[in-house]
Amino acid sequence: MFQFPWETGYSFKNFWKMLEKSDYVKIEYSPLFSEILKDKAEKGWVDIENEYYRMLKEILKNNESCQELNKQLLCLQKHLIEYLSTQKVEKNDVNYQCIILEDIKEQDISNEGLHKVKEDVEHRKCDPFEMMDPEHIMMLSFNYTPTVKLYQNRNIEYNFIHGTLDKPESIIFGFGDELDKDYKELQEANDNELLTNVKSVKYLEAPNYRDLLRFIESAPFQVFIMGHSCGLSDRTLLNTIFEHNNCVSIKPFFYRKSDGSDNYLELVQNISRNFTDMKLFRDRVVNKTQCEIM
Repeated sequence: MFQFPWETGYSFKNFWKMLEKSDYVKIEYSPLFSEILKDKAEKGWVDIENEYYRMLKEILKNNESCQELNKQLLCLQKHLIEYLSTQKVEKNDVNYQCIILEDIKEQDISNEGLHKVKEDVEHRKCDPFEMMDPEHIMMLSFNYTPTVKLYQNRNIEYNFIHGTLDKPESIIFGFGDELDKDYKELQEANDNELLTNVKSVKYLEAPNYRDLLRFIESAPFQVFIMGHSCGLSDRTLLNTIFEHNNCVSIKPFFYRKSDGSDNYLELVQNISRNFTDMKLFRDRVVNKTQCEIM
């Protein structure tokens, strides 16, 4: 069995156009918006969820209330939903359907994964070549849009782990890094307001997370990463997938930049932060020569 996290990037185009004229923009009422403006000016991009988490830790350190910060994040979430709901979902020219359904390549499987596949073949008493053909596929979408449903096949199960636009109450927007050294302090503060936007807690409001666990527990699987940065805001979930005993391979699809360079190294650096066992990381992640450009 094989599992594919999938995420498509989004941007607040009109908002960013306004921020590019930052000399004319002054934000006084929202510290979160102010930090977003600062990051946009300095880095050219913004990781809203990580910025929220950083500010939350500062609030805890200063023994302040986080109610206002949570209201600001909720406001951002509301406008994000409104923006994405106006966007037209279009199928990419690249035939990802063929890529998703293709047989797993033996050279992609980790060394320890080969033993798992062999054991599974012996247990099922099936032809080893049949194991290279994915019997079941889970499209694990970190996106709120229905993009992944453009790729249809009877073997595909769709899992919108962070909710969908047609059900705004299902949207999960916050932080998910329980491996962070400061997270335990948030838990021990005995203030539920601090944990309002913890992704792993909010997963319990829907069956999606348990569906994911059921899937990865069922048989050896390979992970395809398409369009997901593998940043720290999803670290808890990604660690659960990447270090699972049934994970035999992690194959990132990377981008070629206009100057001819690519983001493969940056992507695998991000992937490495979702591991606690670096030996597993080096064995399971497919090397660049065997990966493909999106």
